[in-house]
Amino acid sequence: MIPATPNGPGPRMRILAASVSCLLALGVPAAGQDAPAVEGAGPGEVFAAIASAWSQEDQQGLADRVHPDGLRVDLAGKRDRSTHYSPSQAFYFFKNLFQSQRTLSFRFQRTQDDARGERAHGLAAWRSRRPSSENVKETKLVFVLELYEGRWMLSEITTIK
Repeated sequence: MIPATPNGPGPRMRILAASVSCLLALGVPAAGQDAPAVEGAGPGEVFAAIASAWSQEDQQGLADRVHPDGLRVDLAGKRDRSTHYSPSQAFYFFKNLFQSQRTLSFRFQRTQDDARGERAHGLAAWRSRRPSSENVKETKLVFVLELYEGRWMLSEITTIK
């Protein structure tokens, strides 16, 4: 709470207010908000944003799209071995993933762009390699988006064989 003073807010509060106004005018999203490019977007645009973030190994860009209920990840191909990450833990999951695997290419082969209902699926091919190896690995991944308060959010990533 800001203490009331007879002369209005002090210099620190005026500087803070001016800084926030400048950031908002520049279109910088506040913490916890989605990037403006996908706000209100359909699943096709969200899949495109995920592909771009994955290709750039942008762990924050991916974590920002995680469903508030969290992200279920199954990279072993066995449903009973899946791991659940909160949105904040998802950042570190992606960070560790991209440190252990360098992305050579990533693209969605098929997406459900006009989903009817509250879930949309996308099939992606990810070519990667370990930093200490020249062996290229291709992994097929299924991404699931769920509708949450009018926004498509990432809720699952599963490896398929």
